[in-house]
Amino acid sequence: MSWEVVGGGDKGGILVRSGQGTSSEQLPERLSTGARVEELELVGERLHYKLISGTGPATGWVSTSLKDKPLLQRLGETKDAKEPSKDAGDLREGDYYVTLGVLFKKLGTDPEKASITKLKRSVGSVVHTTGKVWRGSGGGYWVELDVGSGDSGAGEKAGYVMIDASGFGTPGPCLQIAAKADGPPILLKSKPRSEVKAWDDGSVEKDFLVLQKTTVGEVRVILGMLFKIAKPESITVFGKDGSELAPETSVKEAGFQSGDQCAFEHAEGKPMKLVVMSPLEQGVKLTDLDIKSDWTVGQVRKLLCSITGLKESSMLMARGKMGERVGEDAQLNLSHLVVDCGYKEGDEIGFIYMGDTEGDLKAFLAKR
Repeated sequence: MSWEVVGGGDKGGILVRSGQGTSSEQLPERLSTGARVEELELVGERLHYKLISGTGPATGWVSTSLKDKPLLQRLGETKDAKEPSKDAGDLREGDYYVTLGVLFKKLGTDPEKASITKLKRSVGSVVHTTGKVWRGSGGGYWVELDVGSGDSGAGEKAGYVMIDASGFGTPGPCLQIAAKADGPPILLKSKPRSEVKAWDDGSVEKDFLVLQKTTVGEVRVILGMLFKIAKPESITVFGKDGSELAPETSVKEAGFQSGDQCAFEHAEGKPMKLVVMSPLEQGVKLTDLDIKSDWTVGQVRKLLCSITGLKESSMLMARGKMGERVGEDAQLNLSHLVVDCGYKEGDEIGFIYMGDTEGDLKAFLAKR
């Protein structure tokens, strides 16, 4: 039998003790609101649990209610304990999903003067808001909590929670808009195959939220955020069968379900060389480009222009060889990795130039 923590919203979770008795040792960490636990033993209103998801002690004893107010809610036996705390059908306008496991709350109705409290919440849990967004002087965005029906998911007291802002040590937004039209959310757990470092210096096994329509390319961006990887394009995401997934593949197409592990690998770029031939003289090399395998086409273009004096605004990177006619689909996407475009050590990369080729190359050619 599984339970979900529904109380302790204003305190960062509920108290956990080492033993069944309410006078036994209190553990230093609280069990976070929205956490899922497995029932090991139930004695009256005291629950001995094992943590499934969320933050808090891995095991301990908690009270299921306090003064007739529920602290934990039993889940249906047929309900998957790995699912986020709300189905899409339970959502209402103004709801947000928790994305990083932490929230920052400004207490009170005036966000200009309010003090800030840090709360722990399970990734995928829902926060109810009025939809009213306030922008702080530092450029951060906060949204007003909806406490009209009790616990907002960030406590029963009025306040604003941070959507995204700088200066809080977070790598990205703490909240993501929750919409029924997107269908049920999917909670995946990261499984790195290479050495990485989590944004909070904690465990590298991070829960993260995606939707069925989320692409693998977008999953790479999320993983880059969680593990401070500057170039998400250097991340390879693997399917459930261990095969590499293409960036355009959706989570639904990949067959991921809530609770699945998402294996990935971050490869540091290896040195490689590309060749650029002259657009003015057939068969004459213009320059070599010393790059790395994790470079994008846009980075290659920038290097080429910095070496030759050609203008980025006038250049389209393209497949094919200089001096040969190219098709309409020859243009390369600047955000794609060169290796994903099929290039390897020593290959020729071409470009289409719409400026004054001879004039812009004059100074470079004069130095040769």
